[in-house]
Amino acid sequence: MGFGVARGMLLAVDGCVALTAIGGGLALVAGLEGDRFPLEWLEGTPFDSYAVPGWILAVVVGGSAAAAAIATLLNPRIGGPLSVVAGVVMMGWIVGEVLLLRQPSWTWTELLYFVLGALMGALGISLRLSAKKS
Repeated sequence: MGFGVARGMLLAVDGCVALTAIGGGLALVAGLEGDRFPLEWLEGTPFDSYAVPGWILAVVVGGSAAAAAIATLLNPRIGGPLSVVAGVVMMGWIVGEVLLLRQPSWTWTELLYFVLGALMGALGISLRLSAKKS
């Protein structure tokens, strides 16, 4: 994959993940997701509300993806590796969510974001390798 294609795709994926993780995290903090995420799912976890998980989603997951997107835009040699880290953070978040929450099963959005995390990692590696050649 060419440098420009990998960079453009990575910017799009990192940016999308950043915006949706920050927005979703803030929605959890504000209590706007009560219909989608009932409090019963938190039984047996260290959390009694979705506020702390919301902040983690917004700051850690969304923040790492935002940092990766900005780095990819400004310095692809750094953006590639940061995108790999952000992708691993995203996949870890999803695995943690699935293991901790008492939800019936994986949702399509969890599967989608797990795949997006893997894509961030793959594109980040591709961008880093392409940047070394140029």
